Order: sequence, then structure tokens, then C-alpha cells
Amino acid sequence: PRAAPAVRTTIDPRVQEAAVIALAGRFGGIAALDPLNGDILALAGIAFSAPQPPGSTFKIVTTTAALEAGLVKTTDDFPVETAATIDGVQLENANGESCGGSFRDSFAHSCNSVFAPLGVKVGAERLVDAAERFGWNAEPSIPGEVASTLPPAAEIRTPLEVGSTAIGQGKVLATPLRLASSAQVIAAHGMRYEPTLDAGERVEGVRVTTPRVARTIRSLMVDVVAYGTGTASAIAGVKVAGKTGTAELEDTRGPNADSVEQDESNTDAWFAAFAPAIGPRIAVGVMFVRAGAGGATAAPAARVVLEEGLKRRG
Repeated sequence: PRAAPAVRTTIDPRVQEAAVIALAGRFGGIAALDPLNGDILALAGIAFSAPQPPGSTFKIVTTTAALEAGLVKTTDDFPVETAATIDGVQLENANGESCGGSFRDSFAHSCNSVFAPLGVKVGAERLVDAAERFGWNAEPSIPGEVASTLPPAAEIRTPLEVGSTAIGQGKVLATPLRLASSAQVIAAHGMRYEPTLDAGERVEGVRVTTPRVARTIRSLMVDVVAYGTGTASAIAGVKVAGKTGTAELEDTRGPNADSVEQDESNTDAWFAAFAPAIGPRIAVGVMFVRAGAGGATAAPAARVVLEEGLKRRG
């Protein structure tokens, strides 16, 4: 027998403890990253091992693609509607609420009625390209990780499939670790540092999008927490940037549509965020399986982890 070498990991015990507390024994996962280098600070539950539909957290990717293509500005106005009809199928806003107005407000309130048609304009090729730059379909970077995936553009054929993909439904799958990484990209001015557990590893950054696009999305994510769907993650005296997601798991069409839509167990609750918005110290991804709305369930859990992460580096 011989002594093993010391294990050097990026895990921060205090952030890890906060993630376990926030998970509170529920079926889900929480991941936390250092936004400046991709170091994994915490992994709790199924944070990297059970991809689920990410719902509206994927709108970070859709917005990136739309801004890069010059298809939308934050001041653009959209109709106030309860749903978008694509290929004869209604893609409703959460709880059938009326939603729209400026693109900034549409992002803050996570309007499917705006993002599904916008996704059709962006097109499958741009959506898939942007998602892969954020790390979808990439080889796992840590042992045991299951890749976050979406189909190739050629397999997202119809306008309905494209619109569903744009709002994080269809065949899009993601882990909380990938959504934490997506938040990290925006926090780091458009650079992605692939998550690592090795404290001695130097991760080279990869340019995902321009600093200008990242700054715009950061400001949109700040609005989500300031007055949109993510107010439950707000922290006094700190600007938090976040995006909620409420992903449907079962078909809501047909004679039982109303009962399925009202059943909280039909949705995964998501939240992706970083804080502070300027000079960030932590990025998180939170997901609870069959647990209702992202703003009500995942955002408060994220706040617990964000508050602990804010203590890092002073």
C-alpha cells in the first residue's frame, strides 16, 4: 500500500453546502460555477446527469442568435397575445397570460407568443449553431456528465418544430450544469469556459458571441429579476441577472389539455443566473423535476446559492 496523492478540486465546500440546502431533498439538480474561469463550485442532485427540456432558459440562446442576425432590437414592439399559432398549433404563454410589448418586456416576462415566431425567423440553422457554441452537443467535460443535446438543423424541419425549439421545448435537452455554463457565457462577455472540477486545469476560453450581444442579454436578464418572472431571486443591494424556465413534459393538446396545463407536475422548474451583474462572482443553474414554475420554485433556490457565492472574493 502507498499513500494516494492529494485530491485538488474546484468545489467550494460552502457553496456546495448551500446547493444541498437549496435542493432540500427535492428531485432536481443545482450547479454553480466561477463565471471567470468555469471552475465548478457546486454540484448537487442530478446537476449533470439527467438532461431535461430547459424551457424558457433556452431563450438565452435564441436571443443570442436573433441579435447576431439583426432580427430583433430591445425596443422592437410585439403584439400582446396569449399564444402564437404555428402550423395550426397554439404555443401558449405560461398560464395563458397575455404577453408582449417591447422585446425587453417580452424577455422579462418570457413570452412564448413572441419567441416562438421569432425562432421561426431565426431558423433552425442559426438556432443550432448558437446552441452548439454554448456547449450543446459537445463532449462531456467531467466524468459522469451526460451531454446536453438538440437535433441537427436538418432534423428540425417544420416551422412548429423550429418555434418549439426556440422556447426550449421540442427535442432540446439540457442539464443544470449546461444552463449554469450558459449564464457564465453572458457573465464573461461572451466567452465560454468549459466547466471543470480539476483545480489545476487551465481552461482556454472559447468565443461564443460578441461582448455587445452579451451585454445586451445581461441587461435583459437583469430585468427578469428586477420586474419579470424571476423576482423571487432578487437580493437586496445586488443586481442579479437571471432567466426562468417552465418546461412542459407532456402533450397539452387534445381533450384533456386544460387539466394537463394546470397540473404543476407536468412542468420542470428552471432558473439560470449570475451575480452581481457587473463583476460577477457566481453563476448557477437550477432545475426541479415536475415542480411547477421556474420563477416560483427554482428562482428562490438559486437565491440561496447566489447569496453564498457572493461571499467569494469578498
